[in-house]
Amino acid sequence: MKMFLVIDGHSESSIDLSAVPHRGEIISNADPKKPVYLVHRVEHFPSDSVNLHVQKFPNKIAAINAIDGFRNKRGWC
Repeated sequence: MKMFLVIDGHSESSIDLSAVPHRGEIISNADPKKPVYLVHRVEHFPSDSVNLHVQKFPNKIAAINAIDGFRNKRGWC
């Protein structure tokens, strides 16, 4: 399903996910150097499109340091 990533009120890009994430979930890649997104709000439209209002982090390390509860309270290494 195609979803649109909205950051600070602006649509940044689209992403294909198999299921719609919920508020508080994290969207990441297998590559720890790629951006990580924290979902703040999910907006559904009648046309089957979904806007995901997210906070973007440059990589997995930055997300771990900023998001309380990410990977067992700040650490996964």
